Amino acid sequence: MANLLILDASSALCSVSLLTDQQDWHICEDQPRRHAQRLLPMVDEVLTQAGLDRHQLDGIAYGRGPGSFTGIRIAASVMQGIALALDLPLYGVSSLQAIAQEVAETQQHFQGQQIAAIMDAHMGEVFWGVYELQADGRTVLVGKEQVAAPEVCLQQLAGFDGIYAGDGLSLEIVKTALAGKNVMADVQPKSQYMAGLVQAAWQVAEFGNEEQHAPVYLRDSVAWKKLDEQPSLLKR
Repeated sequence: MANLLILDASSALCSVSLLTDQQDWHICEDQPRRHAQRLLPMVDEVLTQAGLDRHQLDGIAYGRGPGSFTGIRIAASVMQGIALALDLPLYGVSSLQAIAQEVAETQQHFQGQQIAAIMDAHMGEVFWGVYELQADGRTVLVGKEQVAAPEVCLQQLAGFDGIYAGDGLSLEIVKTALAGKNVMADVQPKSQYMAGLVQAAWQVAEFGNEEQHAPVYLRDSVAWKKLDEQPSLLKR
């Protein structure tokens, strides 16, 4: 078993995990405006808990998005800095898939239903993707990840009868439309639930370089230009 570090800052949460052959270590904090200040110290904390040095790491993974534009950039920068300094291979995990994976791993009533992961994308939009559980315990994307107005998301998910999860469910229009459905609005991406996906990727040699595992924003450059003009949103 390799020593694998996982970082995620794609939502209000900031989380770091370390996977070893002895034990897995996880730290998760609600830090909506302090990802830049906390992510590296959390890496040091989890390494200290495990009694490992950075030079003992074999690979590093991160939540590649979609999600908080600033948070994803911070996680990507920290990951790239560590990987460059230590010559480590990289891997990116979908933030939406991490939400689906948490549902699959924590809900005992889950019996092969599909999971619609929906994140608040701000700017009047949501990110979403539909996932299903494989026999090996991993969730896989059905179709593609998307970003659009909540009305578009709800229209495309019309007739969906699985589990809905993610903070996008807290938006009033979504909450009203899905009243009575099986919803889990408190789920956000966490490195802990990326662990199985990362381990599986390592075993089949899917780690690579930063070009192969670039951040995924889903929005085009015009939308991000608008976001850059709104500093308050960049603090999410």
